[in-house]
Amino acid sequence: MYRELGPPELRRLLGLEVEDLPEVLLLVGIFDVEHGAKRFARYLDDSAQHLRFPSYRGTYKGRRVAVAAALGGPMAAMHVHTWAGAGVPVVVQLGWYGALQAGTNLGDVVVPSHAEREDGVSDWYLSKGILADASPALCDAIAAQLSARQITVGRKAIYSTSALLAESREVIADWGRHGWHGVDMETAATFAVAKSLGAQRAAALIRIDDLVAEDHSLAEEPPELSRKILREREREVMHGVLDAVFSS
Repeated sequence: MYRELGPPELRRLLGLEVEDLPEVLLLVGIFDVEHGAKRFARYLDDSAQHLRFPSYRGTYKGRRVAVAAALGGPMAAMHVHTWAGAGVPVVVQLGWYGALQAGTNLGDVVVPSHAEREDGVSDWYLSKGILADASPALCDAIAAQLSARQITVGRKAIYSTSALLAESREVIADWGRHGWHGVDMETAATFAVAKSLGAQRAAALIRIDDLVAEDHSLAEEPPELSRKILREREREVMHGVLDAVFSS
């Protein structure tokens, strides 16, 4: 039933005509989805809440952009399926990741080649053994834009989990031994859904907690300086991503 909904039906769900569709969806992986989407929308011009769907629309250098937020694979899939299915050609996952390898710093960014599909949703969109991967040319453009802004960028694969608070030291060590650069909750679902719908896709995730050294724990209140650094970095990353999308 819902799987058979096509672009016209999904556009009706969004309350948009073809000419009003954004050119890119930015999906922020964040716990506080309401305030997170609102904060990132402020980095756009002329942003306003989209009342028909939990998201915001605005512009960046005159180009149409939608911003939404999600916690975990199911919510990410709902957004990506709706917007990409309606005809939005590009989806970029933003947000944060936990480091699974030593040597990273707070504020570093990973532009993942693909995400391990342990998100709980991607199996509904891709067959077993098919990578939830990014679009290579878009990844190259994003990495170049961020590097030009003097941001340290990694190009490694990450692991998407469905249960943040179930990440034990034993599990984290096992992920690290298998070579995953970091862990998040949404990227595998975002890539899988976008891939199944033929949309271009990428991610640019900011390193927050170091799960190897157990620094910058989410269970601790971050110092004001760290919070300020991360707010500045998220704006830089978002604008670098948009410059890459609209120049590629």
